[in-house]
Amino acid sequence: MDKPVQTRATRPQHGGAGLTRRGFMQAATGVAAAAALGGMFGCAPKTIGQDQASKKASKTVTCDVLVVGGGGAGVTAAAKAAEAGANTVLIEKMSWLAGSSSLALGTLYGAGTKLQQAAGIDDNWEGLYAYFLTRGGDKLDDDMQRFCAQHFGETIDWLYEDMGVAFKPTPAKKGSDTVPRGHSLDPNANVLLQTMYGYAKDEGVTFNFEMAAESLIVEDGAVKGVLAHHDAETYVEYRAKKTIIASGGFCRNKDMIAEYMPDYDGVYTEVGVGCTGEGLQMGLDIGADYIGHGGTNGILACAVSAGQSKLISTKAMWVDPDGKRFNKEDGQTHDIYYQVAHFKGQHFYAVYDQAMVDALDDSLKQSFQLGMDRGLFTKGDTVKEAAERLGLDGDAVSAQLDQYNEMAEAGTDTQFNKGQANLKPITQAPFYVLTMGICTHGSFGGYHVNTDFQVLDKAGKPIENLYAAGEVCCGSFIYDDYPAGGCGLNFSYTSGRFAGTNAANAARA
Repeated sequence: MDKPVQTRATRPQHGGAGLTRRGFMQAATGVAAAAALGGMFGCAPKTIGQDQASKKASKTVTCDVLVVGGGGAGVTAAAKAAEAGANTVLIEKMSWLAGSSSLALGTLYGAGTKLQQAAGIDDNWEGLYAYFLTRGGDKLDDDMQRFCAQHFGETIDWLYEDMGVAFKPTPAKKGSDTVPRGHSLDPNANVLLQTMYGYAKDEGVTFNFEMAAESLIVEDGAVKGVLAHHDAETYVEYRAKKTIIASGGFCRNKDMIAEYMPDYDGVYTEVGVGCTGEGLQMGLDIGADYIGHGGTNGILACAVSAGQSKLISTKAMWVDPDGKRFNKEDGQTHDIYYQVAHFKGQHFYAVYDQAMVDALDDSLKQSFQLGMDRGLFTKGDTVKEAAERLGLDGDAVSAQLDQYNEMAEAGTDTQFNKGQANLKPITQAPFYVLTMGICTHGSFGGYHVNTDFQVLDKAGKPIENLYAAGEVCCGSFIYDDYPAGGCGLNFSYTSGRFAGTNAANAARA
């Protein structure tokens, strides 16, 4: 069952003739992939004892540290545990390393790094800590905010200097931060995951793919490992001194989204196909504390291309379903996502003119034409005509564009203070109205952990032998508002580093 890592997969493409919620969901190839796996995801985990596990299993595997989940957090945790001298096994329910970290664009957020120094950026962890507090961190455990601020830069330096991971040379500003702290991987996050996979293999980690964890094995309140299955008839008992859950989030679990973040029920997602929540549920079944405040990691989406498409132009004018502007188009993406999530149909609309279409590169022109062919984008001699072809109030959109153009000519956005660089008149007929939407890239909620990444029970005490890393416990760091692009990915690798080392040291003590 030990298989090589799959190369970066093509992201699922949106499809369908209309931008309906059902169309979004059906178009996601991950949904089809999960369905094809049938019963692998179908059963709610239950706690069982070691005797029961032994009777059900046809095979027993023993190790010092067991890691559940093969994304960035899990592979890093396994590598660090093995490096610390622990006999380490990682199980992954898919046939490849299927975590969302393999699909990320690839930014890690951190302060006081060597890359910042080389770029002439004077920064330190205290400044990053202060920024985290402005983005909801003041409502969470302060020690976790300090921990992440202190160690995020350290993780970037470790990856860059010790692991030889390629980064682009100049950090960028992200979120509402005023300091460039976004360190972009070159070319994307999958190069980092593959580097970690090679590192883990070199350290002697055993990888078991197509092995889905079903329940934690618990004796006298202490976790003793996991019962997992390869198929409906083949069960394996993994006996471990320490278990690390790194199974990712739950954006592909409709019931968990409805329970923990109901405001975003039904939003299309681009997360890894394995992010269906069983790893989190296993711990909740034994009394682990859940921490989360209803938020998701969301981006703006265009139905003709995956990810943050460049067709979502900040130089366009954006309107809501009533035909009115609702935010500055160059504002923070995550804040705008939260607004759009509460719009009718979870759609917003971008107004283009012919000059903007002519300026698109060849690839974007192909995507643009696809939108026209599918009826997601419309054209008119006037913006009113184009808007009405999408069922919008053409008079409202036309009046809004007139006001927008007056502000653009004057050089000041008196509605939302859009930056002058993006505030340009939209005047060259014909006009186009593009239907846009949103999608999720992760869930903000999961296990409550301490800074040793031990999973806590509802009384705030560590559950014996149980650790977590990555998105499955990111609610301990992120409140409901994403601090900045790259925080989630760095949390995965940083928590993986420390969870793996801490679990190994405790197992070998």
